[in-house]
Amino acid sequence: MNKLTKPVIATCVLALMPTASLANDPAKERQELMKSVGDAVKVIVPMAKGEAPYDATAAVEAMKTLNKVPDEFVALFPKGSESGHDTEASPKIWEDPDGFKAKAEDMKKASAQGIEEAGKGVDALNAVTFGPLLKTCKACHDEYRIKKN
Repeated sequence: MNKLTKPVIATCVLALMPTASLANDPAKERQELMKSVGDAVKVIVPMAKGEAPYDATAAVEAMKTLNKVPDEFVALFPKGSESGHDTEASPKIWEDPDGFKAKAEDMKKASAQGIEEAGKGVDALNAVTFGPLLKTCKACHDEYRIKKN
């Protein structure tokens, strides 16, 4: 082994440790993904409402974030991850995985439309945000999320 091999391997192992710990904790990982959804929504909703200046680049990037989450998210509900980390995931996710995946696909489609529309101006952003996008969020939350006080 040359002099660089050990430090390179050690660096790679250390860099992967946080990722590996999240991968072993799907409840924590899905909560992190939902935080990214919340952050993206906090970008587009004020713009769509006219409460923040319209920024086409930021709006499109937020929609791209929303568009990538469903693919990752649906894989984070394996058997045995029904509880922990103060989860709001309803048992119905595990009882009806196909229905849950369909709701995620609805969000994927709405956010894909959002990517196309978000850069076209505040009116287009408003229409997609308060039309198909947030309706998909609400539909999934109504059916697959436990409401906590």
